[in-house]
Amino acid sequence: MNTLITKLEFNDRIYIYLDSKDVLTIPYDYTSKIKTASTEALKNYRLIGNGVGVHFEDIDEDISLRGIISYKILHELQAS
Repeated sequence: MNTLITKLEFNDRIYIYLDSKDVLTIPYDYTSKIKTASTEALKNYRLIGNGVGVHFEDIDEDISLRGIISYKILHELQAS
């Protein structure tokens, strides 16, 4: 996978910006730790693996771009 995460934004959903200029979104209930975290706690993140994932410092949670893409495919297929 050559595409990498460049930044996150927190609005009605979590917006994942990619270096390809694409933007993915995930709901706050993507994981139980993210679901129960405050927005301020989520804003304390760092990119890991040069952008293949994200580590949320305050809640000790890691998510990967590969996992986000798998989640999106699964949930979009279920919705159709």
